[in-house]
Amino acid sequence: MSYRIRPATLADEPGIYEVYRAAARQGKGILRREDEVTHDYIGHGLENALRIGISLVAAEDEGRILGDIHAWPSETRQLGHCLANTTIAVDPAAQGRGVGRALFEGLIAAARATPKFRIIELFCREDNQRAIDLYQSLGFTFEGRLKGRVWQEHGPYLDDLVMALHLTKDA
Repeated sequence: MSYRIRPATLADEPGIYEVYRAAARQGKGILRREDEVTHDYIGHGLENALRIGISLVAAEDEGRILGDIHAWPSETRQLGHCLANTTIAVDPAAQGRGVGRALFEGLIAAARATPKFRIIELFCREDNQRAIDLYQSLGFTFEGRLKGRVWQEHGPYLDDLVMALHLTKDA
């Protein structure tokens, strides 16, 4: 599978939507259920990330989107240095092939190239060990735990882990 990481555009919305629907259908990873992935949801995240943050896609040479990562900061000056709202989804057919890592490496590089960003923040469910391992291998550390934050239809409430990557030594 040949793909490249590139900045997302508004024209990528239909492909990003399909990736999120497929990832939600799988039932692991992303927090939203399939019926919660709407064009409005995808469009909102894409527009915010393009306007004030970072939005990247992994795309095959033919243009098919394999994955998406985006993040944007709060618009308040006090939190504008924290790249938050970090969300990633990879098409289940492309998982395990380095797409997620490549997307995160692209996000980190783009954040480092933007002087105002000093921290990348994300949330991860406690049961998503594969993601936790990826994030830690990229330098993210645990910042906190929100106990019982994530409701599951069948099963216990799960903790949401707060993780961050400090882009500067004094962050």
